[in-house]
Amino acid sequence: MALAFVVTLEKEIPELAAYAKLLGGKSLAREADRLDIAARSKGVTAITGLLSESTAALAEQMRAEGFDPSKMRLPPEQWYPAADGIKSVRGIAEYVSAKLNDFRQPNPILRDLKSAEALLVAADAAGVRFHFTRADVAGKK
Repeated sequence: MALAFVVTLEKEIPELAAYAKLLGGKSLAREADRLDIAARSKGVTAITGLLSESTAALAEQMRAEGFDPSKMRLPPEQWYPAADGIKSVRGIAEYVSAKLNDFRQPNPILRDLKSAEALLVAADAAGVRFHFTRADVAGKK
């Protein structure tokens, strides 16, 4: 099971619908600890600090794992201004670019950050909020 951190928009931006589905994010999940350090070093919010999940998706996941979500208090889905995400991904990308040798595979990280930035810039222009979501991308390319 491959984990990825992907950008989830509060509402669809029609001209970006196909593009949003192409985003990677596996390198962001794989290097999350190092990227959190990068974010702290640059004074921006870490990607893990911008993670949220749909309450319905969390409930479904819990049912699939044999838990009863009605007996638990699930956190509400959080949305953030796209400008916050832009600031974070740019700061992290700047750090990674300056310290390439600190990362096992910096090029996929920079590609994923660039893709996220492009989507967030469009979301910001459209006034659409976002959050990062953990996604299982097993079997997907």
